[in-house]
Amino acid sequence: MVLVKHRLGDFIRMFGLEKYLPFHWVPPGNPWHKELHTRSERTRMAMEELGTTFVKIGQILSTRTDMLPSDYTRELSKLQSSMAPLPVAVIEKVISDELHKPVSELFRSFDQNPLGVASIGQAHAATLLDGTDVVIKVRKPGVVEQVTEDLDILRQVAENAARRSNYSYQYNLPGVVEEIADTITAELDYVREGHSAEHFAQFFQEDPKMHVPKIFWQYTTPRVIVLERIRGIGIHDIPALEKAGFDRKELAGRAVDVWLRMVFEDAVFHADPHPGNLFVEPDGRLGLIDYGMVGLVDDDVRDHLATGVKAILDRDADLLVESITDLGAVAPIGSRESLRVDLKHVMGHYPQMAEFHLAYNLGELFTVVRRNGVQLPANTFLLLKTMAMTQSLGRGLNRDFDFFKALQPHIEKAVDKRYSFSATLRRLPSALTDLAIFGVGLPKRLLRIVRSLERGELLVRTDVSGLEIHMEHLERIVRMLVVGIVAGAVILGATVIYLASRLS
Repeated sequence: MVLVKHRLGDFIRMFGLEKYLPFHWVPPGNPWHKELHTRSERTRMAMEELGTTFVKIGQILSTRTDMLPSDYTRELSKLQSSMAPLPVAVIEKVISDELHKPVSELFRSFDQNPLGVASIGQAHAATLLDGTDVVIKVRKPGVVEQVTEDLDILRQVAENAARRSNYSYQYNLPGVVEEIADTITAELDYVREGHSAEHFAQFFQEDPKMHVPKIFWQYTTPRVIVLERIRGIGIHDIPALEKAGFDRKELAGRAVDVWLRMVFEDAVFHADPHPGNLFVEPDGRLGLIDYGMVGLVDDDVRDHLATGVKAILDRDADLLVESITDLGAVAPIGSRESLRVDLKHVMGHYPQMAEFHLAYNLGELFTVVRRNGVQLPANTFLLLKTMAMTQSLGRGLNRDFDFFKALQPHIEKAVDKRYSFSATLRRLPSALTDLAIFGVGLPKRLLRIVRSLERGELLVRTDVSGLEIHMEHLERIVRMLVVGIVAGAVILGATVIYLASRLS
């Protein structure tokens, strides 16, 4: 009834949820609610009320500017995971159950006031028996069961919506739910987070200005992780950074370069460059925490993304359309020219690329892409969201920070590497294999087409997309019309009988 309360009847019908309501009737809800809040605000409020899983889903969907209008992505980005803390006794019991000893025997000290509380876990400061300062993250009891149940429901809802809504089918809503499920499930496993942290520690081991916290495996399980405590000034605390004498411009360049190196050199990236996850330590090192959300970039995605950014920098709309298609985008026949014209128009809005802010203007590009019926592959959005947040991180430290200037050397290196002689040689066997398979099968395919033409069996299928939805809508109108006619006849008959009785 949460969707009813927030007057989101359209969603109820799209997801096929009216069958769970009395008489399959969607009540109007509170009229004042609709007047006080926009639909995007009511969507965000409903997700907050639905709890842990839906808050995480809303946060992830806030990055899908290809799917959702800008007012929705802006509103969903306001969703916060912060929640009321669990009693310390509950947290201590989880630790004791997982590590098979009382907390007092495991740690010299344990701060009962949490450092942070999120939808999935709760963090506390502690000190090991040898005096090492650590942070203990504990997964809340019942979270896995709740998330699993919610995701199962969402899968059913997504399948219903894909059958009933052309929009849901076009954007492969079941696939989006699976992508979200993978992201949330990964955050539930602290062993996985520990391995991710160790991966980045290995990657940055030669960089004296980076600090990835050490994982204490003897205290780590899927429900509990103990890691070295990072102490420093939050990267967003500008007054404290200036008071300590740090150069904000230098920090901006260094922080952004950390993420660009992860994407273009390591092909594995920390997917939550939130300012609260980055600290400047007293010796100037950058301390990066929270490795629950990690993204992977395969070589093709990275190379095509580099080509796309180069196209934007060079104002080359043809190359940009080509890179979007090469990313694996699904585009309707005949849409390429329209897409090229629209993209060229958008790029003309920004004479200087320093003015292009990914967090805001990427939505404009995706609006164009969506309007032309192009569907981008799901694995690109976490990367694009991370890049947008990275640019915002740099501008938070230095409002004149030119993200694309910092990006350009990485792009040029990636493009040069992709089209180098050695890279071409590496791709050649795969390309020749594909060509051979295509060549061997081509004569048979052509023969089948010719024979079908001779027999008059070649058919052209016309698909009117969304016809079922329109028919359902028409059926509802007809039913309402019939009910109205019957009701009118009853009222008219009753009136005639009443008048006849009065006259007699």
